[in-house]
Amino acid sequence: MMQSLSPPTQRLVWALMVAVGVFLLFLLFERMLGRFGLDFIVYFEPSDLQEDRRLPLDGRESTEYAIRTVGTFHEAASRQPTTLMVHGDARTEVDFNVVRSEFERGTVVIVVNMTPEELAPLIDPGIADVATVIEPLRAPFYTLIAKNEEQCPAGLQPGCGAFAAEARSFTDFGDLASHARDALNVRLRALLTPTAEPVPAR
Repeated sequence: MMQSLSPPTQRLVWALMVAVGVFLLFLLFERMLGRFGLDFIVYFEPSDLQEDRRLPLDGRESTEYAIRTVGTFHEAASRQPTTLMVHGDARTEVDFNVVRSEFERGTVVIVVNMTPEELAPLIDPGIADVATVIEPLRAPFYTLIAKNEEQCPAGLQPGCGAFAAEARSFTDFGDLASHARDALNVRLRALLTPTAEPVPAR
């Protein structure tokens, strides 16, 4: 049947099939998180943070968001999370070589209270050039970055492939988890959708 269609129509049908597949994958992903208590976001937050610098405790433990808070960076990184979140105020306790490695292999990375400009020299210089900043940033805020591991080998830059890079003030954990899942969706679309041309940057 596909052979009887014109090439543009074949591409359209293929794209629709992939979109349906990604949608079904996310439905399954959401159900697994809720049913089995899997960790989607693993968050390293030290215990000695000032109250006005930390993320609130209310809502954090909801199974819907699948966030696990841990007390050491090693514990966060060793869980090999889908999303690795660390607090920038504890940067002396964070091994940014590990964070960079996780980012390079496709892990969604969130850093609390660090701007794209502060994060760029530690992870990827291009972050400062491509990030969208939803202003004004007030603590607590976060910078989220993610990319398809096969793309942007020379660093993030406009048009290099599929990636997410944005900074915004924290509102609630539902919003944060939603943005992390959107970033994962960008990565999965790039991974699952064969294209002759680079995927446009977000």
